[in-house]
Amino acid sequence: MGCSSSMSMALLLLLLVAAADLTTVTRSAWVGDYASNHGCGVTAVAELCDPDDESANRACSDACHYSGCGGGRCVFLPSSSGGASRGCHCR
Repeated sequence: MGCSSSMSMALLLLLLVAAADLTTVTRSAWVGDYASNHGCGVTAVAELCDPDDESANRACSDACHYSGCGGGRCVFLPSSSGGASRGCHCR
């Protein structure tokens, strides 16, 4: 293996670690915002929660788990104005 190959591998490893760290920080911030407001069987309004986004669903589930529930899932909430907001429902 040449020097440039070793440097490329080191750079790739550094980028992967940085990307994983950024994802963890973002997800942790989301969980921290909503974890204290959850109760089991309750849906808390959480605009960052997206039912179609698996990472948002994992964060919702984590927030519910930290509150002593068996997990959770992002849901759309109907509103009186006819639109829908988002929430995290804990089981």
